[in-house]
Amino acid sequence: MAQCDKLEQLQKEKEQKRILIHTSAREKLLKASDQETFGQAWDFIKENFGELYAVKENVTSLRQAILQLAVMGKLVPQDPNDPPASELLKEIETEKQRLIKNHGLKTKAEIYIAQHEEYIDKPKGWSFYRLGNLTKFIDYRGKTPKKIKSGIPLITAKNVRFGFIDREPYEYVSEEEYHSWMTRGFPRLGDLLFTTEAPLGNIAVVDINERFALAQRVICFQLHKSDMNLYLRLLIMSDIFQEQLINSATGMTAKGIKASKLKEIPIPLPPLPEQHRIVAKVEALMALFDRLEKQIEQQTAKQTQLLESMMAEF
Repeated sequence: MAQCDKLEQLQKEKEQKRILIHTSAREKLLKASDQETFGQAWDFIKENFGELYAVKENVTSLRQAILQLAVMGKLVPQDPNDPPASELLKEIETEKQRLIKNHGLKTKAEIYIAQHEEYIDKPKGWSFYRLGNLTKFIDYRGKTPKKIKSGIPLITAKNVRFGFIDREPYEYVSEEEYHSWMTRGFPRLGDLLFTTEAPLGNIAVVDINERFALAQRVICFQLHKSDMNLYLRLLIMSDIFQEQLINSATGMTAKGIKASKLKEIPIPLPPLPEQHRIVAKVEALMALFDRLEKQIEQQTAKQTQLLESMMAEF
């Protein structure tokens, strides 16, 4: 038993060292001021990948590091042939003005962004633009609609998770309630759902084909340029944007953000082709991390099975 206790302690110390070394390597990667330092930090992670990522905590941490690198312009190279983001913003502004004139769009924000508001050193070709100028907000604040046992699905803040929509718990409203409640607009496939509190900052792409009602504490973003949705989802999930949310939020026990504050947060935008490259790279890496976590779980399961077999012999 003394030897078993010693072995257990050694294993715990080894896992803690893995986590500490990975944390240090991750910080060097994120804070690298030039390409050479960045390359050295990345090479260290690659060379020690098998040892560092034998624990799920490090894999989770690396996921967030990848998101942060993506929205800082460090994950994929910039292409000088890409039209700059300023050209993309002209298209977005044209569509915004059309919606204001023809459909009474009310969601808009200040145009001017001071240099101190830019929370990353944007790469060449990138621009900042406030969230309220990129998208229409469909916001159902106020009382909660009356729920029934079956009918038209109701999507609440509990369904909007960090990166995806979970249909559980299943809640419903009547046909009559749906028509009287949904007067500010209807979510569409590809729109983004964002939770304003309890929890703050969850984001997901709408992948529901059927009609559904939207509850309070969830804002639907209908982007003026719809094919930016996957990049914006990644940005909002990143630590660097979540920090902006916390800085703009209010409340002591449960942090929340007002729509008026949310729409003024600046968004770092790459050229549209680069956005698509970033999304493709992140999705490929996240699939790799999924497989890695599964392998870790299987290895843990094998250890558990071995222990159970040993104990069965006594």
